[in-house]
Amino acid sequence: MNFGGPDDLAFSHPAPVVVLGDRYELRLLLGSGGMAEVHLAHDLRLDRGVAVKTLRTDLAHDPALQERFRREAQSTASLNHPAIAAVYDTGEHFSYGAQLPYLVMEYVDGTTLRDALYSGPPLTVERALEVTAGVLEALTHSHQHGIVHRDIKPANVMVTWSGQVKVMDFGIARDARDVGMTQTSMVIGTAQYLSPEQAMGHATDARSDLYSVGCLLYELLTLRPPFTGDSPMAVMYQHVQEEPRPPSLYNPEVGPRIDAIVLRALAKDPAYRYQSTQEMLVDVEAYLGAQTVPDREFDGVDEEPDGDDAAETGRRRGSSAALIGTGVAVVVAALVLGWFMFGRGTADDGKTDVPDLVGQTLEEARRTADNVDLTLTVTKKEPCADQPKGHICTQTPLDGRLDKGEAVSVTVSTGAPKVEVPDVTDKDEDDASRILEDKGFKVKVRHKVSTEDAGTVLEQDPSGGESVEKGTEITLTVAKEAEKATVPDLTGSTLSEARKLLAQHDLELGDTTEVESSAEAGTVVEQSITAGDEVEPGSSVDVQIAKSVQTVQIPTDIIGKTLAEVQNELSDLGLQATVAYGYSQASDAVVTSSTPAAGSEVEVGSTVVVVTEEPQDTPSDDGTPDDDTTTPGVTNGGQ
Repeated sequence: MNFGGPDDLAFSHPAPVVVLGDRYELRLLLGSGGMAEVHLAHDLRLDRGVAVKTLRTDLAHDPALQERFRREAQSTASLNHPAIAAVYDTGEHFSYGAQLPYLVMEYVDGTTLRDALYSGPPLTVERALEVTAGVLEALTHSHQHGIVHRDIKPANVMVTWSGQVKVMDFGIARDARDVGMTQTSMVIGTAQYLSPEQAMGHATDARSDLYSVGCLLYELLTLRPPFTGDSPMAVMYQHVQEEPRPPSLYNPEVGPRIDAIVLRALAKDPAYRYQSTQEMLVDVEAYLGAQTVPDREFDGVDEEPDGDDAAETGRRRGSSAALIGTGVAVVVAALVLGWFMFGRGTADDGKTDVPDLVGQTLEEARRTADNVDLTLTVTKKEPCADQPKGHICTQTPLDGRLDKGEAVSVTVSTGAPKVEVPDVTDKDEDDASRILEDKGFKVKVRHKVSTEDAGTVLEQDPSGGESVEKGTEITLTVAKEAEKATVPDLTGSTLSEARKLLAQHDLELGDTTEVESSAEAGTVVEQSITAGDEVEPGSSVDVQIAKSVQTVQIPTDIIGKTLAEVQNELSDLGLQATVAYGYSQASDAVVTSSTPAAGSEVEVGSTVVVVTEEPQDTPSDDGTPDDDTTTPGVTNGGQ
């Protein structure tokens, strides 16, 4: 059995018990390949069987192979699909002087498609297509997650004993958006399944996997790949330059419809291939759905395979696929695989287990029943509350065993029953959602700015009163408040600073008015909206700014001048002069001081208060000088 999927596994004897990560007890070496070993192991924590894939110890120091292990874990861990072998865990174990990376994977109870293909009877055309459909379903999931496998081949596909397909070994897969990973060094060992663009080292995408699927289907139908050669380079050259022969040349059971499917997948130019896995899957399933009785008309192609090809076609390639245990189990496994997996019957009592068909599409259910040699009868079609249209609602019998060839009766859903949609407009979002969910609907909410109270349902689609299938998604449009902007405090800011501050709050500067103020000229002294208020984004805020003030200097030479002279001088400067209370207001009175002081800067229009004193030269009442006053130029006693 192949439980982990390394290429070219060769099975061997039990290995000594080793525990990785204090959790995974290696119990049996299932096989080894060019780069990896796969062990049957026991998860001591969860008490279950797992498969553990490790790098060979002699390759543990190779960075490229360690990177491949890392990519395999990352690629597969992101995928969750029944047709893809799951990765549970990854880690490193110190052994032989190096960190040995390992992957813990799903234990797949089966064998590789390659081993099964060459150790049992040939597959029927229908079974080959069913296996291919399983691979396509796995790749559909992988491609939807951006992962291109790049190494689809029989050795990387396992089939369980019950016939389920498992795609494995994403070791050289890459994210379709990642253009930084080289490709040529990873694919030489699988040249028979390379797409032309891979062979030429060009960029790959999902269509490259479809080419490889075409190679896989070709081999399932003919027991030979589409191209063979003496060396990988010879095979790669044929992928790029030569057209494949139709598979019907090697298997007369293959009709023209199957030839067309295979050859389209093998188109050299990706533009002429299937453009997606879903597109190819439609053609495969359409053929399977039409084959209630196998139709094997053959067009009588004259060309026959040459001697070498005929020899290869007729040859039985035996490969030893071993079960765990004794050598006798090897023979038993090969026989069981050939008869149970590919619909050849069993050496039992002629009965088979009834499969669970509920939830499957009608076509899937037909294939499932056919795989165990039962037939399917549709007894009725009716609405089904828990199954989509075209899926199986119920089956009779549900389980147990039936004679081979007996029928399982099924009811097919015509869709969920229709239910009237309640009108929940104007209700609160939580109440509306609860009402709809109680009626069996799904709810999707989108919000819209509105003047209505936040959380109020504005619209619904479908509208209230309409009849739709139970489980339909109802979209509610719910009111939400417009986002608010907080007005900043602009006081003391210049216009430039105010504009920047408002822009930071998603607001704009409105009208500007100059006012007289004691604040610094050009700064904001008032704003139209109070700081801290919540307003609509984009609103304008008007401001008032302090006017620029004109100043003059009080002359420094007014001291000692007469009051009349000072008044005239200050008046010319736009200032007013007034005499301090109690001091002389005579025009010839002498100014002795001022407030503000001489030399000060004051606003134009200001008042300067001056202090005066009477002039010192004061004439007597009779017009003669005082006795103690000496007339200039006259001395006392002079006659």
